[in-house]
Amino acid sequence: MLSPDVIEKQKKSLIAEKERLQQKIEQLKKFPDYGKSEDDNARELADFQSNISIEEQLVHLVSKIDGALKSIDAGTYGQCLKCKAGIEDGRLELMPYADLCVICSKSGDKKR
Repeated sequence: MLSPDVIEKQKKSLIAEKERLQQKIEQLKKFPDYGKSEDDNARELADFQSNISIEEQLVHLVSKIDGALKSIDAGTYGQCLKCKAGIEDGRLELMPYADLCVICSKSGDKKR
């Protein structure tokens, strides 16, 4: 069970990370403008398509962070969504938005 101090620290960390990611998402939404030549336009399009993929990953991460913040408010932070066991402290330290324990996460990877 995580102490209230650790949970509060994680909450602050999650909020800061969410804000950072949202700023990055806004930057990625801007279409690059490298110039008017065909080569420049091709590079703009390639970079924009790459940015869309990165943006999708960041939006997914923000969603995971939102889920973690909701679980903090609900008093279930650190509890695996699948098996209801506690998520390992080290895992939460590295990925404060983790919603599955290592075992459930690995079993889900095999099914994909």
